Amino acid sequence: MISHLNFSSFLDRIVQNLKLTPKKLLKWYSYILILVPLACAVLVSLNLVTARTSFANLIRSQAGLAVGVIIALCDLIIGYFCLLNLSNFGKKKTYKRFMITQVITQALVGNFMCVIMGILGIHLSKELKNEGQVNSKVKLVINFGTALLFLCFVLLIVIELKK
Repeated sequence: MISHLNFSSFLDRIVQNLKLTPKKLLKWYSYILILVPLACAVLVSLNLVTARTSFANLIRSQAGLAVGVIIALCDLIIGYFCLLNLSNFGKKKTYKRFMITQVITQALVGNFMCVIMGILGIHLSKELKNEGQVNSKVKLVINFGTALLFLCFVLLIVIELKK
């Protein structure tokens, strides 16, 4: 059985070996949120070329792909926002709330690399200073991202139930 102490020391070793700081992790997280949707776009393009069809026809024929494209666009927007606004994540409450919502929503849609990085982010948030309020820009992105990714999760469930 894994205890909280063992898991925490495991995360500490990962953080030490990778020399991660909260800002450095958020920067890497932003890069992943930007690069994964671009890789998804390349794969969709490849699928379009090999299937010799239009994007609209491909989306109509594969509902799961349509939801995947929405997830990719949402991740791209969140990643771009994070990269442009790294300074807004300098306080513990803002950083931790963002990472907690990312862990939950990314787990729902199956982005497990983001879940792992989010767990590391929650663990690293203890290094940041406390603050009273969550930054309003970050709060907007948290709410937008959570709503959109939760909607995608519901759509994936509906698609699976219709099969």
